[in-house]
Amino acid sequence: MRLSKLEIHNLKAQTLQIDPKAQLSLFGSRTDDSKRGGDIDILIKSNVIRNQDLSKIRLCFFEKFGEQKLDIVIDDQQHNQAFIQHIKNHSISL
Repeated sequence: MRLSKLEIHNLKAQTLQIDPKAQLSLFGSRTDDSKRGGDIDILIKSNVIRNQDLSKIRLCFFEKFGEQKLDIVIDDQQHNQAFIQHIKNHSISL
């Protein structure tokens, strides 16, 4: 997994402030240690977090680690379930 412990801690801390029951997973190219670069793709399982909350999570991350391509998908168990299931099958729990 190509995400530092500090990056993981920051993402989890910001997310859990909004929803203490949220679960985070990393998916995409950053799950493969043999690859280089790539977006940071995060899946957040939460029925509380909404799209407007994502800007706060991103801003706190960018302030600490610099601006990067950070894609966040919310699993609210209602939308995009085929895509969400595909992500879950290829993700690493944070």
